[in-house]
Amino acid sequence: MKLRAILILICLLAFYVNLICSAAEEAPEWLFDNQDEIKNWGGMNQMAPLKLDKVKDQKGDTRTVLITESLGGDPYVFPDGGWGGFNPALRKPFDGKKYNTIYMGARVNVASAWQIYFVTDEDGAYSERQVQNFQVNAVDVFEDYQFKMTNGGWTQEQIMGFRLDPGTVAGVKAEIDYLSLRGIPAGVKPKSVDNSGKLAVTWGKVKN
Repeated sequence: MKLRAILILICLLAFYVNLICSAAEEAPEWLFDNQDEIKNWGGMNQMAPLKLDKVKDQKGDTRTVLITESLGGDPYVFPDGGWGGFNPALRKPFDGKKYNTIYMGARVNVASAWQIYFVTDEDGAYSERQVQNFQVNAVDVFEDYQFKMTNGGWTQEQIMGFRLDPGTVAGVKAEIDYLSLRGIPAGVKPKSVDNSGKLAVTWGKVKN
């Protein structure tokens, strides 16, 4: 009986340790529903001040979005962190293999390449070794994007932080509905997926 009790206790401890670890390394997601979500975004360069605003989408529904505007050819911002990576009080490192896709809903006025620079537990320096480029279209409707993080060892390491470059030219104004590494948020129903991995969609209201 003692042995059985000990085995049960070990199993329970293992379960709770695994639960805690899983929760600690959950990847970030921002829905931009309230100002608190961006209060710790910092280290901006060549960007107008960030703000949340309510806009109408193509169906006339209201969305709360993050407004970004590039003021030069090298705009960037660090979500919940800075050059040193995530603020440990706010964000935990996460498994790049498990969370290997960036999900974003946005309406953008100028087509441009966007970039994600990142740091890992193996390489804590932001550099051209660890960057993923992706193309964002200029359209007058909200579109959903999926971008696989295949470059720079993202899928082999723990991701300690990343930098979002919303465009690579001046004058890119974006209305970002969400930015997620956990998957497509509830309520988003993609219509189709093209070969480049971009979701070509028309869909209803995600949130107010």
